[in-house]
Amino acid sequence: MAEQIQKGLGGIVREGLRRYFFAGLLVLLPLVITIWFLGWIIGLMDSVLDLLPSSLRPNSYLPFAIPGLGALFTLVLILLLGFLATSVVTRRLLTLWDHFLSRIPVFRGVYTSVQKLVESIFSQEQSGRRVVLIEYPRKGIYTVGFATGFAGGELEKREEGRLVNVFVPTTPNPTAGFYLLVPEKEVKTLEMTPEEAFKLIVSGGMIKPGEKPDAGNSK
Repeated sequence: MAEQIQKGLGGIVREGLRRYFFAGLLVLLPLVITIWFLGWIIGLMDSVLDLLPSSLRPNSYLPFAIPGLGALFTLVLILLLGFLATSVVTRRLLTLWDHFLSRIPVFRGVYTSVQKLVESIFSQEQSGRRVVLIEYPRKGIYTVGFATGFAGGELEKREEGRLVNVFVPTTPNPTAGFYLLVPEKEVKTLEMTPEEAFKLIVSGGMIKPGEKPDAGNSK
């Protein structure tokens, strides 16, 4: 009898420890992953300072390295370029620069593609990046993606109906993914915003459209 009670108490203790362990993971993992990601971004931005001559690097004059200087430098550089890009004179110079780069063989293909992708992602118009639902990688399995427009040229001529350019991000890294050409009739437009779709994809479906990150944990 005493042995059974001891085993029962041991099971309760183990179950309690297990529950506390996973509850602790739910609290700690998002924090750790967020800190790691921010540290990686800051480290990547700090590496921008390595492009400067050694005489212009702040760390050359400081007794110790200060994390985040590269991020601050990158932010100031982006704001400066954005300010210059809004002026009429600079806009003309940028147009000439784009025209020059677009005439360089091999380089122009990569540059033009990246430029259009960035413009599509950061465009204020939602029509160029609507959220869609497609059957992929096979019938009966659905995937959320972003429609970036219609295929043109030879791709359009070879098919009877129009083909939609669909970018399918991966989980948990949405910057990587697949480029698919899907018949327009097989593409279903969703009402969720691109931001909601990104949260859905990054979280692996745990954060649903219109749901706050902590809403699912409170149930």
